[in-house]
Amino acid sequence: MKFRTRYLIHPKFQLMFSSSLVLIALIAALLVGILIRKLIYANNLIFVKYNVHLQPEFLSLLAKERHLVLIIWIGSFLVISVFLFFAGIFLSHKMAGPLYALTREMTKLKNGDYTAYLGLRRRDEFKELKIPFNQWVEMLRTMTEDDIEHISQLLQDKEISKMKDVVESLEALLKKKKAALIPFSQNLSHES
Repeated sequence: MKFRTRYLIHPKFQLMFSSSLVLIALIAALLVGILIRKLIYANNLIFVKYNVHLQPEFLSLLAKERHLVLIIWIGSFLVISVFLFFAGIFLSHKMAGPLYALTREMTKLKNGDYTAYLGLRRRDEFKELKIPFNQWVEMLRTMTEDDIEHISQLLQDKEISKMKDVVESLEALLKKKKAALIPFSQNLSHES
């Protein structure tokens, strides 16, 4: 099994995905912060009710408690955000890689290269695209081979050979179709 050495395959998508996770963490942290603030406020009301808040040592203890809660809250948010950011890069990597491979192989097809083959790793997403894509490439290659055979037969026909323009255009088309299959034939010989 091959491992990718580059985790930012489609940086814009992956960074947006990870940033979205961090934004979710920020919203959750704000909600937790509001909850903590309400709990501290409720706690303070109890102290006021029993006049504990008038004692100087209590005020010092209360200030330390607030400071500690704030540090823990911010620290937790930062740790969770960093974790979610890198988890987002890792998870989006399993999506961006297959999309990158699909785009690369479709570009090959667009350029007339029928050696296109979509190979995905075991843990990649979008595995359901692999078989239909590769079948489609095989169908295109077969159709091109059939066109080449049909054009060759037409060129051998004596009636059409009398029409010089038709023959020349068919020969040009035949050359183009054969040239498109050369990379595919070479790829097959390398696999054997």
